[in-house]
Amino acid sequence: MPVLPGFNLIFHSVRRGGGMERHVLDMIGWACSHGLPCRAVTRRFDWPGAKPTGVEFVVVPDRTPFSRLNTHLFETRSLSRVRADWPTIAVSRVPGAELSVVGGTHRAHLLARGRTRPGFSDRSTLAREQSVYERAQRVVCHSAMVADEVTGHYGIDPAKVVTLYPPVDSERFSLAARAGRDGLRQSIGIAARDLLLLFPSNDHVRKGGELIVQALADADPRIRLVVAGKAALDAPGVINLGFRSDMPALYAAADAVILASQYEAFGLVGPEAILCGTPALFSSNVGAAEVLSEQACLRFERSLPALRAALTTALDRHDAGTLALLDQPGRHIRYPYTLDQHFGALFNLLAQCRTPAR
Repeated sequence: MPVLPGFNLIFHSVRRGGGMERHVLDMIGWACSHGLPCRAVTRRFDWPGAKPTGVEFVVVPDRTPFSRLNTHLFETRSLSRVRADWPTIAVSRVPGAELSVVGGTHRAHLLARGRTRPGFSDRSTLAREQSVYERAQRVVCHSAMVADEVTGHYGIDPAKVVTLYPPVDSERFSLAARAGRDGLRQSIGIAARDLLLLFPSNDHVRKGGELIVQALADADPRIRLVVAGKAALDAPGVINLGFRSDMPALYAAADAVILASQYEAFGLVGPEAILCGTPALFSSNVGAAEVLSEQACLRFERSLPALRAALTTALDRHDAGTLALLDQPGRHIRYPYTLDQHFGALFNLLAQCRTPAR
């Protein structure tokens, strides 16, 4: 355990969710379990269950009815709410934090959407990102793809950029989640011979919902698309479950998870599902595809013919009984993915940072 008096954490949302929200909850939980005090500065707070000890939560309320302006105000002012004698981890775009955790860059997001002329709000975000990366002592990226974006698009010195793929709670996500698999499939109307394709998404446009629906339009009708996310995907035959907190059980009930994203800096649903014995179908621009085995991740170029071919392969393997990953699924994840491995490395990096007088 690195020697630290405590640390500050800045992130917009400390509450149950996927992606970075899950990452922040895991970070705080890991720090508490190791006796490391924390001050967490956030805009939205709803801790799932009993609040952990050793953490002070500072909630900065929104000041205007305009979401983008509130984001800007939080990211430019939240550093004033930290403890000056502790180093700071910023998971939001906060210039001046010692360590910046980057799950994706705005410039790459714009390019993936074909937006070569950023608007006013985009230019403000890009300028703030530039300042974040330049002023941080260490920039921690959640994939090699993102590290290349930080050094290539923003001109940041590679010597201070570190790639640490995000961790997975291997106690929560495991083959044990398969115990209720048959009952859950039956409850949502999935027959034994059907291939349950799980689409975890809160942004259907970015994550390729339209492309997936197009590919399924003339696919074998046994391929059933099930969506777990706050918004429904409005298309014939789609089963919308809404927001779910039982993701391990859903991963275990699925035959594969799918992302056909325009831009996906990592895609934690891949490793999470794999540990539950379920492979992934990922477009080749999903960052997690870098570190998942070929057996566990069926990659496809982001096009309709390539996705159709991947669906056919998945169904063939499903029918042959070779799709599920039931023999040591962790060996298909080719990086140190446990909470201890990741956060041990992260806080070692933070301990090396100098804490300036604020």
